[in-house]
Amino acid sequence: MVNFFGTYGGLLCGFGGFLTAIAALLYARARVAEFQKSVRDLDWQQVSELSLDVAKLKKASQKWQNNVNAQEKVSQKDMLERAYMENLIAQSGNVKQIKGGEF
Repeated sequence: MVNFFGTYGGLLCGFGGFLTAIAALLYARARVAEFQKSVRDLDWQQVSELSLDVAKLKKASQKWQNNVNAQEKVSQKDMLERAYMENLIAQSGNVKQIKGGEF
């Protein structure tokens, strides 16, 4: 009984795998044919120009984002310096003057 399931079970699994591979192949072929049909009348010169425009826009947005980041860094540095100066001023108010002492 175990021999029966081991032999024919393996054959059934192999046949199922074969059918799955055939189905995947047919699905991929249908997708490729659909893609080829959709790009048949495409003007490739316009596509290349559009890709260059996208690259330029991407570079411009990166520069803009870098400028924003630099501005935020400068403002954070100014805030830290201002807080440090306020702290120094507050500490200088705690100093007591010596009156009437000998030097």
